[in-house]
Amino acid sequence: MTTRTTAPVLIAGAGPTGLVLAAELSRHGVASLLAERNPHTTTFPKMDITNGANMELLRRLGVDIELRARGVGASYSFDVIFAAGLDGPELARWRQPSVDEQRALIASTDDGSVPAEPWQRCSQAIFEAMMMERAHRDPLIDVRQGWTLERCSQYGDGVVAELSNRDGTLTSVSASYLVGCDGHASRVRSELGIEMNGMKDFTTFALVHFRSSDLSNLRSLGQFWHLFSTSGAVLIAQDEVETWTLHQDLGDRDDDPDPIGNPREFVARALGRAIQIDEVLACSTWRPSALLADSYGRERIFLAGDAAHTMVPTGGYGMNTGVGDAVNLGWKLAGAVQGWGGPHLLASYEAERAPIGERNRNVSVDHGLVQLKYWDMVEPSLIHADDDAGRAHREAIAEFLAANDGENVSLGVELDIRYDHSPVVISDNSAGPPWHRRTFVPTVRPGHRAPNVAIGEEGTLFDRFGTAFTLVDAAHDVRQSTEILSEAARVGLPMLYLPLTEPTLMALYQHRMVLVRPDLHIAWSGTTVSDASDIVARVRGMHAEPSEVVGATASRQTS
Repeated sequence: MTTRTTAPVLIAGAGPTGLVLAAELSRHGVASLLAERNPHTTTFPKMDITNGANMELLRRLGVDIELRARGVGASYSFDVIFAAGLDGPELARWRQPSVDEQRALIASTDDGSVPAEPWQRCSQAIFEAMMMERAHRDPLIDVRQGWTLERCSQYGDGVVAELSNRDGTLTSVSASYLVGCDGHASRVRSELGIEMNGMKDFTTFALVHFRSSDLSNLRSLGQFWHLFSTSGAVLIAQDEVETWTLHQDLGDRDDDPDPIGNPREFVARALGRAIQIDEVLACSTWRPSALLADSYGRERIFLAGDAAHTMVPTGGYGMNTGVGDAVNLGWKLAGAVQGWGGPHLLASYEAERAPIGERNRNVSVDHGLVQLKYWDMVEPSLIHADDDAGRAHREAIAEFLAANDGENVSLGVELDIRYDHSPVVISDNSAGPPWHRRTFVPTVRPGHRAPNVAIGEEGTLFDRFGTAFTLVDAAHDVRQSTEILSEAARVGLPMLYLPLTEPTLMALYQHRMVLVRPDLHIAWSGTTVSDASDIVARVRGMHAEPSEVVGATASRQTS
């Protein structure tokens, strides 16, 4: 027997991207059906950092406080240690500040050059469980765990998909839109016939996920977030209490049918010291890939997260890029469902996000190559040698790592996301600041992320923004601002008016009127309004110049 149901938006896959998309839609008052083939959220550790830019987005969803409460405590550093093993010697250390230390830096920085939220360490397993609990409590999200999307097709002004439950029950879902957030082996992508291209099987890792309270051994070199041993192992402190994950690069052993064997002995060999393991939680082998979909969807069916791009995990760009996809697509779907979005609005999703997916994929590979180069440099006979050759070898490794420490300090990747070729961004024909991986220069140039700063003890400027569009007025031109606000009201485009009176904020926004989208990117900025109806029509996707409606392939960034 097949049951039938309807939903404005069907989301296939309830990993981080699908869960955030459902929450973003709900924030705009749009209901969704969230189907996940697994009956429970992941128990594997996977991604373990949410960057500052995404913490700003999650703050707007109201989940930041709970995420920080469940994640690693604010006093722990993000230090990365490179050493021969737990017995040393330590070869290099990337010193990276704790959440508390980041907050102090943010509070003392008023030029918008850093995110107004610190990053947060939290395993994807914890993040998914938290977001799933919230989804079940949300009346606008119909959660269907244990349901698999079998097939889907488009017709006229909608999508039909068939879901199957493990007990054989079938449900036919009619939706206005479908989003495949169903991972690297996406069924939705397969149904659309879209290919993935790039670097497959970057390397092969063995994984042992375990509990241990043996901190005297595990922290023999001090507290750390990651420890890279010269044996090709990476040890990750998941919660700074008892949960750890070891990844071992298998090198030429990648065809071994049982590379782990006894997991306790495997961990001891990798770290150069036996530790007390209280419980082995999981063992597996896995192969990271760096792939990008040829298209981010077709007509009313879209791809987001790992269904559209897979990353090498170095840098933590996978889930962070997926969250950006979800927020970008979420408000545009809301505009389409609620009727204020025009025909170019949803087309802008691929034009904006595919270049970022490609850029982040490429940077993740660069970071991964640094790790492989480090392991390749190691000469085991010299690492412990107490002579000139041994000291020179260790110094060479330290110098290489010091010169290639950008993995978690790339503010350009995190914050400098530009939508220069979007049909719903109105260019001012100015040149943007030079793009650099490590630094971020705030600007009110259209297409860029709006500047943000901390305000007071707990707040940020973004807290003052509306749910949908916000017209930030740092020019104090009420007459011209009123023209835009009146036109937005006339066509039903939700918009909040935010005049800035503080001199530092007026300077930050360059004494201009700045129209900020729900995803915190700038749609338009200027000092005069020549045609309010044209501005409002363009930013909601009603019309665009033919040259501006470009495909993702033509506009992808490879910086």
